[in-house]
Amino acid sequence: MADPNLAHQLVTSEGSSPTRWMFVLHGIFGMGTNFRAIAKAAAAREPSWGFVLVDQRGHGASQGFAPPHDLNAAARDLEALADHLARTKGIEVRGVLGHSFGGKVALAYIERRPVDVAVLLDSQPGPRILGEETDSAANVLVTLEALDHGWEKREAFSEALRDAGYSAGLIEWLTMNVRRDGDLYRLRLDLPAIRSMLEDYFARDLWHVVEQPEFARTMSLVIAARSTVFDDVSRARADAAAFANPVLTVVVVENAGHWIHVDAPSKVLDALCDALAR
Repeated sequence: MADPNLAHQLVTSEGSSPTRWMFVLHGIFGMGTNFRAIAKAAAAREPSWGFVLVDQRGHGASQGFAPPHDLNAAARDLEALADHLARTKGIEVRGVLGHSFGGKVALAYIERRPVDVAVLLDSQPGPRILGEETDSAANVLVTLEALDHGWEKREAFSEALRDAGYSAGLIEWLTMNVRRDGDLYRLRLDLPAIRSMLEDYFARDLWHVVEQPEFARTMSLVIAARSTVFDDVSRARADAAAFANPVLTVVVVENAGHWIHVDAPSKVLDALCDALAR
């Protein structure tokens, strides 16, 4: 019988015995290993914390999950995994970090299970229009849906994205999803499930989780300055929420776009470790 839990990897500092653990949630098209280097560096700085790098449903090795595919289902996946880790390994999940879609999954999760630390990376808590801005997941999804999903060489996938105008860093990151399948290379992504989850991500309003203090002891909203995810109105709302909610901190990372962990990994690490230390 297949493992019903999300695929995941554990990261700790060598020789440490963490007493608290943090889920690390990638965005759409990602996988847990996208954050391996950041998690290793954070564990070295804060060895009392361990990190659970999660492949969310429809991504990486977490395939075959039943619909509906939405934020609530993704949050329930995390609840099941947290219970499994507690039962089998004595791991207590007391934090969550999420990028983009993963940030909103994090909010849906901590609405059910409050945590010590929550860090949201360029994840706007409110509803938005499902658009096709150049740095958005929606634009990438449209591109991937239009591509042939089989290539004789991995480089052919990269070339197609290069022709579509994507940056070298983003292409390298997306190419991590390409795996050999028989005679061809194919995407290890469930694109119909991802479209369903992305539509729910854009539709849901979870500002109340950010604006109220009972869901986390410490929460950081990390905004990429060059991203279109936060407009002037949502930036102002984030600042107002931080003024009213003593547990919330807003961090703006200059010279970074939406794929903030690709553009500014050291800044992401600093924001994470600052939150863990508070």
